Amino acid sequence: MVNPLFYRNVVPLNRETHRELRLKTPEKPLDYAQGAHLIPAMIDEFGAASTEIPVAFLPGAKQPAAVFVTGVKPGSNAFITAEGRWDGSYLPAYLRRYPFIIGDVPDAEPVLCIDDSYEGFVKKEGVRLFSSKGEPEKVVSEALALANSYRAAAARTDAFAQTLQRMGLFRSISLDAKLANGETTVVHGLLVVDEQVLQGLSDEAFLELRRANYLKPIFAHLTSLGTISRLAGRADSKLAGAPAPSKTAAAPADSSK
Repeated sequence: MVNPLFYRNVVPLNRETHRELRLKTPEKPLDYAQGAHLIPAMIDEFGAASTEIPVAFLPGAKQPAAVFVTGVKPGSNAFITAEGRWDGSYLPAYLRRYPFIIGDVPDAEPVLCIDDSYEGFVKKEGVRLFSSKGEPEKVVSEALALANSYRAAAARTDAFAQTLQRMGLFRSISLDAKLANGETTVVHGLLVVDEQVLQGLSDEAFLELRRANYLKPIFAHLTSLGTISRLAGRADSKLAGAPAPSKTAAAPADSSK
């Protein structure tokens, strides 16, 4: 089984095996995501992130997968500083969930798992995962709630993408950017909702989207495309070691490009 993005060694959280384990915030908390120019996105997040992070889709075996576009070239995340911190007002749930995740167990209920290779898991400092009696501490209860919430949101996101795909609403785009150092970058293979096809839907199909509560995330996705032009500015600022440009530093990109 292939580990999910960022996870290197997923194992079930166990009150005996991990009794002495503690969770400590690393010096560079999000350094593990420095090279991720795409991060999974959930339908529940589209609205909160739409004014800051572009939301697009990647082709998938069953349905397209929603992603946040966090860099203008593979291997570079413009939202994470050199200090390994998030430079933005909205932190994606995928990053908030890590290093916990819900894992499927054959012939059993899903269980809370951890990436036990995460450098924040230690035994001498930090917050205990279990009490001396083996009872889950607050950090575990909160991680379980977030992981379960994420799992449910992922299912809703898949259903959303399946519907859009069935209605033929996706079109392919490439993101082209030129950095201040003269480097030209391209991100291929992204999908976005085609506004012309959306406007041309039958009344029946449009009503289906409305009844499924899909219109709001569709419009949030389309709004988020206006932030694409700021990604190059963020990348330039990161290279220069300067703060990222404000939300008004650049005009919204034409989402039809």
